[in-house]
Amino acid sequence: MPFKKVIMLTCLLLLPFSALAQSEMRTYVIKKGDTLWGISQKFLKDPHYWPSLWSNNPFVTNPHLIYPGQKIAIYDGRLELVPVGEENPAGGDLTKSTPEMPIPQESITIKVHQGALGFISQEEFDAAGTLVDTTDNRLLIGTGETVFLEMENLGSIAPGDIYALFEVKDPVLHPVTRQKVGYHIDELGTLRVTELNDQVATGEITKAFKEILRGAKLRPFQPAQAVIELKRAEQDLSGTLIDAQDSKITLSQYDVIYVDLGTDNGLQVGNLLNISRARDASSLILENKNLKLPDVLLGSALVIETHARTAAALVLKVSEPLYRGDRVTTVMD
Repeated sequence: MPFKKVIMLTCLLLLPFSALAQSEMRTYVIKKGDTLWGISQKFLKDPHYWPSLWSNNPFVTNPHLIYPGQKIAIYDGRLELVPVGEENPAGGDLTKSTPEMPIPQESITIKVHQGALGFISQEEFDAAGTLVDTTDNRLLIGTGETVFLEMENLGSIAPGDIYALFEVKDPVLHPVTRQKVGYHIDELGTLRVTELNDQVATGEITKAFKEILRGAKLRPFQPAQAVIELKRAEQDLSGTLIDAQDSKITLSQYDVIYVDLGTDNGLQVGNLLNISRARDASSLILENKNLKLPDVLLGSALVIETHARTAAALVLKVSEPLYRGDRVTTVMD
């Protein structure tokens, strides 16, 4: 068969597929109450697709502020927000909109039943208080018992303050620098400060998860947020995945990870993090010191708790297992 005829036949065979691909693009007009979370669930059956949709559209600064009347182009396996005034996203025809499909109102809710437990930074540990005694000679301390507390700064404490009790386990070393960055801990319970004295504070055990002994450490109680509002990062930050909840080695979706970025760096609860790793380089690249390959994007995580120099994040999506030492960067665009 002549070469030109082969080309013509190939083009003719491709035409139906091209037309089909074009017809598969639909549009949806955003209505009041819609969120990226709900839209991703509605059209892709994947509520955790929204990090891709959100981060790829810099004009969307908050999923609660996508405006009624905006349009979303719906393709096979992906969504694209259409900027106002743009008529044809990726060559599509916005006149062929789907009928209105109501999506129930829903906020972006991340349920972390245990919060960011299991780790304390070195700075937090240095400022931690200690349970030094009780009103009797019992070895084990339970709910409702009165205890005495040695605190770092009594002047900053008030009756009614809630503290978390914990037991210190093994130290956590930074996977890159090998410096100590904190400790693994076991959460033991909570207490409420009832009285301040000259040198110690008095408290009452409000919850006991495990056996509580004299010498238990305590830090301000930070309840897990049930609803976290997405916030686009204000600074371009880069850090390291330093540890994980329950000392897991291989990390995946819905695991809680700890990173060496915190409020001192400008990180906030609600920021989105990309997780990446250096790409395996060929010998040719290794010989050329001036060339650097882009990192492999592994997944994304939502910051759920922050401290001065560390933070906890919930892994939302992964393409392959995560490990300590992987790189984390804030999503800004």
